[in-house]
Amino acid sequence: MPRKPTSLTLNEGDYEYLRTLIKQRTIQAQVVIRAHILLDRCNGTPIRTIAQIYDISPSTVQLCIKKYMDGGTKSALFDTQRQGRPVEITDDAVAWIIDIACQRPANLGYAQELWTLKNLHQHIQTHAVEAGYPRLETITKPMVQKILKNSDIKPHKIKYYCEKRDPEFESKMHDVLLVYKQVSMQFDENGQLIIPVDEPMVHTVSCDEKPGIQAIATTGDDLRPTVGNGCVMRDAEYKRLGTLSLLAGIDLLTGEAIPYVSTTHKSSDFIELLKKLDDRYSEGDIIRIVCDNHSAHKSKETRNYLATRPEGRFVFVFTPKHGSWLNMIESFFSKMTKQMLKGIRVESKEELERRIYLYFDEVNREPVVYRWSYKMDEISVVEAIEAGVKTNEVCNS
Repeated sequence: MPRKPTSLTLNEGDYEYLRTLIKQRTIQAQVVIRAHILLDRCNGTPIRTIAQIYDISPSTVQLCIKKYMDGGTKSALFDTQRQGRPVEITDDAVAWIIDIACQRPANLGYAQELWTLKNLHQHIQTHAVEAGYPRLETITKPMVQKILKNSDIKPHKIKYYCEKRDPEFESKMHDVLLVYKQVSMQFDENGQLIIPVDEPMVHTVSCDEKPGIQAIATTGDDLRPTVGNGCVMRDAEYKRLGTLSLLAGIDLLTGEAIPYVSTTHKSSDFIELLKKLDDRYSEGDIIRIVCDNHSAHKSKETRNYLATRPEGRFVFVFTPKHGSWLNMIESFFSKMTKQMLKGIRVESKEELERRIYLYFDEVNREPVVYRWSYKMDEISVVEAIEAGVKTNEVCNS
């Protein structure tokens, strides 16, 4: 007669735990099957029948039961971590790879500025033996990539930063922020400009140059978007017609932009912009200009022109060296590049000049007053009032 199958006796609480596992949808399938094996065997189901139900071998069922009897549910349901192969790439070898990846390829005799995974992999394999790491002679590209990823090293990418090269950077930045604080105090709670009665009006203009604007012509007509092709199609061939320089200022009280376009980039061009500002504002008002340290802003020719104007007519506030990002017109130039200059094509430099002036006319129809917020909480109202229009440098003094 056939032997009566014996059942598996589960430990206290294991039956409920296994029932809970088989109802979960996010757990691994093999864990669910092993839980079913233990439950079925607990209910007296023969080993061969269990194997047929789950399409596994009887030995797999027996191994699961044996693991439970020896070590409980954790041993039966989950595989233990295997020891694996011994580490072949030592920490010193990894450090050498990282050191190579952090070096400039050009300094190691290559033409490129940045590493590619292919070039880095080849360099490591070529120089591994002489560096004392023969194992790396057969290292794979995926392993090199893994080592770089684990150390968060990305030698194929560039991120730009702005170095503070001016020893007086903080104090000069404070002077610029002080100006922006004073500008904000020229508006009332409703955002309306306050016109002084017994003292001159202070007009603050953020100025800068955008040289080298290329006049580029197409050699074939653009194809406008159609139903079948939603993009503008353009012949890749183009013709260079020369460059123009743009000098511009943004009135921080009104948001209006004042341009001057030239074929050169000299002190005389900056003086022309100053003349436009001088004609724009009423006599007796103060024109305060925020600009960078370009030589044209401090040249002898510029100083000679300023000497012809009434004392105190022009007041200059210079941003720190390598700190032109503090100048608010940089935001305007960025906006202009995205809206108007990106992808522009013209038939002549004259057309480019005309379209630049046209862009400024369009902007001035609905001017936007620029507001500065970075570190403004560090400037107190009392300090701004006491400072008045004092600046870090006055060109015409």
